[in-house]
Amino acid sequence: MKKFIGSAVPFLLFHLVCCGALIIFLATSGYLLLIRQEGDKKTYLIPLLILGALSFLVYNRYGKHCAQKECKTAGDWVILIFFYLTFSFIFGLAFMIYVFIPWWIPGYKGGLLLP
Repeated sequence: MKKFIGSAVPFLLFHLVCCGALIIFLATSGYLLLIRQEGDKKTYLIPLLILGALSFLVYNRYGKHCAQKECKTAGDWVILIFFYLTFSFIFGLAFMIYVFIPWWIPGYKGGLLLP
């Protein structure tokens, strides 16, 4: 059950964010064009991946530390959840900007997405 929730919740969260009202807001405000151009340039790809990897390493080490002391307090749970959400958000954001949006709208030059 933990594995299902741990994989389904981030997938559904990013799917709703990516395909929901955020896309409409981005398209009407012009930010979708900027994100699309960033997907081509890949200026922030390496820093995002490094930041995501660091947050994953901190999450992993802190989880091992908590397992060794065999006692998780409420603060430990909060810290673990925070780092889990952090690296999930960073990797999800990198996926949306550098993989999904350039694949979804390859020749986007601005304007309406649907006729």
